[in-house]
Amino acid sequence: MGMTADALFGAAAGTLGAATAWVGALSYLFQIYFDFSGYSDMAIGLGWMFGFHFKENFNYPYSSTSIREFWRRWHISLSSWFLEYLYIPLGGNRKGKVRTCINKFIVFLCTGIWHGAGGNYIFWGALHGTVRILEKCIEKKELYIKIPKAVKWIFTMLIVSIGWQAFRFS
Repeated sequence: MGMTADALFGAAAGTLGAATAWVGALSYLFQIYFDFSGYSDMAIGLGWMFGFHFKENFNYPYSSTSIREFWRRWHISLSSWFLEYLYIPLGGNRKGKVRTCINKFIVFLCTGIWHGAGGNYIFWGALHGTVRILEKCIEKKELYIKIPKAVKWIFTMLIVSIGWQAFRFS
């Protein structure tokens, strides 16, 4: 996946068609998952060798049908850290709907900054924060409930893939 992504992202501007560009984006989507998940699996295995037992850090995140679900499945230890040490101290969801949305946005923005202070990481955090807030606003609406799971999955993977492109251009 990495070699394919490198080759396609290294191509001269304007030389790739839409389908080839999507192959590059999807290659990077899988590369980043295999890298992070693989490192976590190695840490879990090494921990077992020394008598430590760590929880799984990835739980099929690319099967998610929402950004909310994605973050419950992706890099679980990082998400848990931000929940415990930032979201809850900010007030979590205990101070009304507007403050809950602000808190969620702050957490995602800080998650982006945690990865790097560049504009691309801030964009990535803001993208995930904005989509998460939009999901929060419509998740209980009748319209949202009627959207087929396949459409929700495609939308989620589109947002995740766009976000990963920001990482690629760091």
